[in-house]
Amino acid sequence: MTLNFLPSRNPLTRWALPAKSQSLRLLLALAALALLCLAVTGCGRDLGASTKGWGSVAVANGVVYATTLSGQVYALDDFGLDGVSTRWVSAIGSEKGFGGAYGSPAVGRYVYVSGIDGFLYAFDGSAGAGSVQVAWRQPQFEAEDMPPLVGSPALDEAGGIIAVGSEDGGLYAYNALTGENLHWSPFRTDGKVWSTPVLRNGVAYFGSQDGSVYAVSLETGALVWRFDAGGAVVATPLVHKNLLIVGSFDRQLYALGLNDGQPRWQFEAQNWWWATPVSSGRAVYAASMDGNVYAIDDNGVLLWTYDMGAPIVADPLLVERGLVIAARDGRVVLLRASASAQGPPQEIASYSIRDGEIKAPLVQSSTIGLGGVNEQEAIYVGTDDGKVRRLQVLSGFMPHWCYDTEDNVQCPRN
Repeated sequence: MTLNFLPSRNPLTRWALPAKSQSLRLLLALAALALLCLAVTGCGRDLGASTKGWGSVAVANGVVYATTLSGQVYALDDFGLDGVSTRWVSAIGSEKGFGGAYGSPAVGRYVYVSGIDGFLYAFDGSAGAGSVQVAWRQPQFEAEDMPPLVGSPALDEAGGIIAVGSEDGGLYAYNALTGENLHWSPFRTDGKVWSTPVLRNGVAYFGSQDGSVYAVSLETGALVWRFDAGGAVVATPLVHKNLLIVGSFDRQLYALGLNDGQPRWQFEAQNWWWATPVSSGRAVYAASMDGNVYAIDDNGVLLWTYDMGAPIVADPLLVERGLVIAARDGRVVLLRASASAQGPPQEIASYSIRDGEIKAPLVQSSTIGLGGVNEQEAIYVGTDDGKVRRLQVLSGFMPHWCYDTEDNVQCPRN
């Protein structure tokens, strides 16, 4: 089997994979990405590491939703210091699972998961503990060699829409309750869509490996605007005031007008952008695969830089005490972040995970959990070895619990 690189406007943006097997197809895609990474940017070993997912998590109302490497979803009741217990496990057996997930679930009326098998699942666990079923799955019919879904699904609860990008180059949108395909779906791009769309005021904003950032009407599917970057765009955009901020594989972080897509400023790193930036309202904090975290003001001016010493793939988090950053090598750091150029930020606390890599977004919740603990003071970290950890922020990342989704048991806290 060979990889056939297709000519395109940018050599980083497209490759064709005439694979007969879905798992081999994804493995070859990741291998191609690794080769490009080594040849062009020197970012090191392949980003994927396996074809089973990244151990992504989501949290809502004291329940932690974790995707397993064997292709299931766990709903875990979080009791803080008192540990964690299983509420339900998805109805799909391990031999018929969705192959794992890279993106985090989206939680609303249902729990939505984009599977490596190419399907978007809506799980209904509303019947109570121990009970869950698949409310709907799209597409309805299985085809040979289904293109994987890499990005997370994005939910617009007010509009009743769930949207997800596909490796076939399409942005798909469905009725969030029924799973019915919207009349215009899919919207087609010229490259694979790994970017998780951002749904805001009836518009979906997302990037494609064709090197473009798109704004698409959720009502009609019409193109609102398109911006051509200098490389593949796999990052999830950030809406910051009247700007859309998104990074590209050309090493540029772009600030685009939210309404017109016109560039306002751009900032260059030393490697690709994968993680989604986060905004404090006064500054944007952006993490790059060059291992640096950059604080940038509204005009694109660099305020400070912090070196994590390893590539950063996971989205950073703003918590009450500061900024939480996780490097791929398992190091988690809490910074006292400032929105001024008065020197580098102070490191308040750090924690190291020894056995797993962190690629999935960090997660926090501001609701009160079942144990009566303010979850805004805690973060949840999923690693590519199938483990989920709850770390207490105020205590300097003291681990409250660790859960191994592969063995369905609690694991040592360290």
